[in-house]
Amino acid sequence: MNNSQLANKPEEILDLVDENDEIIGEVVRKKANSSPNLIHREISVIIIDKNNKILLQKRSKYKTVNPNMWSLTAGHVLKGDDLLETAHRELEEELGFDTSLIFINKKLQKYVWETHFMYYYLGIYDDEVINFESTEVSETKFFSQAELKEFIKNDGLVNLKHIKILDECWDEVYAEQIKQLK
Repeated sequence: MNNSQLANKPEEILDLVDENDEIIGEVVRKKANSSPNLIHREISVIIIDKNNKILLQKRSKYKTVNPNMWSLTAGHVLKGDDLLETAHRELEEELGFDTSLIFINKKLQKYVWETHFMYYYLGIYDDEVINFESTEVSETKFFSQAELKEFIKNDGLVNLKHIKILDECWDEVYAEQIKQLK
C-alpha cells in the first residue's frame, strides 16, 4: 500500500445512517465522502492541556480531504464499531497515545461533497509522548484561543468546522465534563 492508500483507506465499510442517525445500511467510505446523500458517522477528539490549550494536528499531504490543513484528531466510524472505541483508536493511530475520553456533543454536518454526524469527544493531555503517524499527520501543536484566532487571521489553514466547539471548550461550556476527566 502506498502513503495515499494508508492515509485514506477508501474501501473501508461504514454504517449508512438516516437523518435521525439510525443505521439503514452500509456504504464504502469513498462513496460516503463524495455524496451528500449518503450520511455516515465520524468522530473528533478534542485534547486539552493543563494550560487550557487545545491540540491540533496538521493533516498530511497524503490526505484526499483537507490535506495540509490544521484540524482535530478525527476519523470515520467503521460498520458496527463503537463510537468511543473509535475515538480511542483514532487517537492512538494518529497521535500515538491514549487518554480517558468523554462524549460532549453530536452535530449533523452537511457539505456539498458529504454529510455526516460528528461525535465529539474530550480528553485531557497529561504530557503523554506524541508520536504521530506521518501518513496521517505532519505536525502537531497546542493552541490557546487567542493563538488560534491569530493563526487564522494570518492565513493559517485551519478546518473551520470545529471552531464553534473549540470556542465552547475555551468558554467553559464543557467545564463539568472536563472536571470529570481530571
